[in-house]
Amino acid sequence: MIIRILIFISRIFAGAVFMFSGFTKAVDPWGSAYKFKEYFEALGMEAFIPYALTFSIILIGVEFIVGFCLFFGLKFQLATWGALLFMLLFLPLTLWLAISNKVSDCGCFGDFIKLTNWQTFYKNVIIIVPTLVLFIFQKRGKPYCSCLKQWLLSGIGVIIIVITMWYSYAHLPLIDFLPYKIGNNISEMMKTLDGMSKDEYEQFITLKDTSTNKTIEISVNKYSGDSTYWGAGTKYKYISISEAKLVREGYKSPIHDLTINTASGENILDSVLAIDNYTFIIISTKLEKSNVSKTKEINELARWASSKNLLFIGLTSSLKEDINKFITNTQASFMIYSCDETTLETIIRANPGIVLLKKGTIIAKWHYNDIPTPKEFEKEYLTK
Repeated sequence: MIIRILIFISRIFAGAVFMFSGFTKAVDPWGSAYKFKEYFEALGMEAFIPYALTFSIILIGVEFIVGFCLFFGLKFQLATWGALLFMLLFLPLTLWLAISNKVSDCGCFGDFIKLTNWQTFYKNVIIIVPTLVLFIFQKRGKPYCSCLKQWLLSGIGVIIIVITMWYSYAHLPLIDFLPYKIGNNISEMMKTLDGMSKDEYEQFITLKDTSTNKTIEISVNKYSGDSTYWGAGTKYKYISISEAKLVREGYKSPIHDLTINTASGENILDSVLAIDNYTFIIISTKLEKSNVSKTKEINELARWASSKNLLFIGLTSSLKEDINKFITNTQASFMIYSCDETTLETIIRANPGIVLLKKGTIIAKWHYNDIPTPKEFEKEYLTK
């Protein structure tokens, strides 16, 4: 009886965590793809970067389906094997991340919940306990229905996760957890709160112990406060001083790295955010990789916006020569400015995508598959 209760609690807990983790990533598969890219860079596996989205989709699908089957008691032995393999992969990986800090966070709950690397590792230590319980007693798990019905019910989980990922990939994230979501005012999101901690930097001095020929590195504060290192007759010889290093990260506003840079390097962000009327910003992380199938619709909307005295601009991280090539090939009739690639990936999960602003507030966002016609825009925003 006790074992059955233990199996039930472990199944519900582990299943819920796996499903929740999978779903929070499924609503934004590109977010997980960008996280895979960070992993590959940290591990020196740059050759796998082009397949980051594929890995993301597979991981999300397997994680959610394993959780779904555990939670509802479907294909129990197969699900427990899946959960165990998952934990055997990610427990040592998250320990390595916690020690090395090569990636800022694991992205295990997408952008919904941000955990530090150590918090992620401790979370996995907790989850592996019910996972091991389920694996050890997997043969004690009694099915609630026939094998065929279990496969059919498991298919419901597959359908849920496939539809969720497809919609979030072909349009925009089903749920937007990022700071650039509709309704947010960019100027407000850029403000730094009073009293919040700031980044702390420190310089380090390299010294040579002349008695052992070994070098040591100490902070400038420690060096200046202890005459042992510089006083008369010291055994230490000054070698060099480092650039200022970040030793403690302070508070960062939700939006802290957005710029709209002209070719001359001027940041015109504030003037764009101050415009009272509607402003269109078409965003392409890399113009040379953008989907150009909607060029006609974009140009039509840009020309219409110009006729209505509405600002329509582009924002990209591409180099100047790629910008000029894009304008020539697409006959783009709008100015294109520069911004950091990671920032653009955060603003919208589409290449290209359009963001609609009004006095700095994000009014709407469109994937390139959903770009409105001038008539649709007028009906939605100008006739109310």
